[in-house]
Amino acid sequence: MSLMGTSEDINGFIPWEVTMNQSLFKRTKASIIILGVALTLLGMGFFIAPAASALFLVYVCGWAFIFAGIGTIVGYFRHDPADRGAANIVLAVVEIVLGIFIMVWPGWSMMYLVILLGCVIFMTGVWDIFDAFSIRHIEGSRWGLWLVLGILTVFCGILTFITPFSMAEAIMLVGGICLIFDGVTEICLGIAL
Repeated sequence: MSLMGTSEDINGFIPWEVTMNQSLFKRTKASIIILGVALTLLGMGFFIAPAASALFLVYVCGWAFIFAGIGTIVGYFRHDPADRGAANIVLAVVEIVLGIFIMVWPGWSMMYLVILLGCVIFMTGVWDIFDAFSIRHIEGSRWGLWLVLGILTVFCGILTFITPFSMAEAIMLVGGICLIFDGVTEICLGIAL
């Protein structure tokens, strides 16, 4: 019997779909584990050398804006002249100027980066709290630990909004711990799949 030109086996499954799903599942599992390892290593770097990590992130952001601006200019000239807009040139100039600002004044840039990282830490904590409540019905899930860690993470995120300059190094430490926790969680999830 055929279904839209494909042959089905006795149970009604389409063999190529099963093979495709198994392949996708293996790639997803590997991707989750690789993401977990990367997050763990990044977190360890933040934890071991917080001041250097903060400065490194500032310069990475500066170069990213500069390259994004260059890419926007290149994209502008590669498109059909009828599709070119002044907004692309304005965006490119803003990206390049912002990148140069970050490179020239890394201290101020670090403050803004710390506030941005505080937002990420805050949102990670909120996400961990939602995760804790979503797994609380699973026996042996230790959802209470996830809840406590989520609340602590939210608290650390709030501290960065209050004192960004004095919290720069502490944020990198807390960010490192959070990244290690999230990385180990991703690795465990990938292995459990």
